[in-house]
Amino acid sequence: MISSFKFLPNPFRFLLITEWVMLASCGSLAVVEAWQGHTIPIEHISILFLLGLMGLVLPSGNLAIKVVYTALEIGLIFYGTRLGYLHILPTLYLIVVMRSCFLFKLMGRWIVTGIIFILFLTDQYKYIVRSVPQDPELQIHFGMHVVAETLVFGLGVFFVLQLTNKILSERQMRQKLAQAHEQLQEYAQKIEELATVQERNRIARDIHDSLGHALTSLNIQMQTAVKLWEKEPVQAHSFLTQAQSLGKTAMQEVRKSISTLREDAKEEQPLEARMETLVDDFRKGTGLLICTNICRCGQVSTPVAKTIYRTVQEALTNIFKYAEATEVRIDLKTTSAELSLTIEDNGKGFDPKQKVSGFGLQGMQERITSVNGQFQLISSIGNGCRIEVKIPNTNAFQNVLQKVT
Repeated sequence: MISSFKFLPNPFRFLLITEWVMLASCGSLAVVEAWQGHTIPIEHISILFLLGLMGLVLPSGNLAIKVVYTALEIGLIFYGTRLGYLHILPTLYLIVVMRSCFLFKLMGRWIVTGIIFILFLTDQYKYIVRSVPQDPELQIHFGMHVVAETLVFGLGVFFVLQLTNKILSERQMRQKLAQAHEQLQEYAQKIEELATVQERNRIARDIHDSLGHALTSLNIQMQTAVKLWEKEPVQAHSFLTQAQSLGKTAMQEVRKSISTLREDAKEEQPLEARMETLVDDFRKGTGLLICTNICRCGQVSTPVAKTIYRTVQEALTNIFKYAEATEVRIDLKTTSAELSLTIEDNGKGFDPKQKVSGFGLQGMQERITSVNGQFQLISSIGNGCRIEVKIPNTNAFQNVLQKVT
């Protein structure tokens, strides 16, 4: 029951500011007109103040509360028009029309608009009866003035309806687009998890098929060798040799499976953790001075993370083999738009225009291009080498949507 009486802040600040400008304009006119009569328009100012406060929050959920809220707004303005001298006050009905677009569906908006227009015409009729001049020529000008006011108010109502409906429609489309994008990310995550499970199942089948076959054959060879050991030791030795070969094959299969599982486990770690591990292992194994500046990367898609990791891995290997460098610097930065990777060494460098075997630059470039990235290599003989990589951040679009909506 309590949850049905929710009040939410106005979702569009610029519309709220527009309401306040209209209320402030009416308040200024009330003060000017009252000043001429040497009275303070306390009731008018109070009505305008209450209307402004009501715009800060809008009811959500219960239809009856929305109807009461709208009726209270209309009642305040209607009461203000009964007080007399502020003829511009009925234009505040536009605020009610604007807020009704946030409260009701299309049919409800048209009903509120119809009520508002009838009340405005009623106020106009009373204004005509009260203020029509006696001079026939002035009556013509007065009539044209009233007709113009009515047309302007009608156009204002139409404009407010169209503008607010358009804004709400775009907001709903952005929300749907954000939801669809979130669902796509969830589906992509599920696909990655499914691919991981399938890969592990494949490894399990490989272990069962290859290692199981090798161990079964090894067992048969050992049993046969035991039976022939005393009677035919030469043939038994042959079976033992085959068993030894099968044992080596089984060990190779075990190492291969363990290596694959370790690689999968590494890919599940955050990118910055994998990078630090890679750099530490390489530093210990080669003795190179490697300076790193690796930021917290947050959520990065698996293909992008794998591309960054493999690029650094291959670059370090090439630097150790060919560059004769003593110092390497690695910078990895993340913004809302892209991931930026820079790898720089103080080695002997080379001429990029010349075809150099063993550097694997084409493989690096193809890997980065596959994730819509940019690859740039800067090097010259005697001045080391610098690799710059920029890859679009796959989470940027979602961040923008969250800010917009």
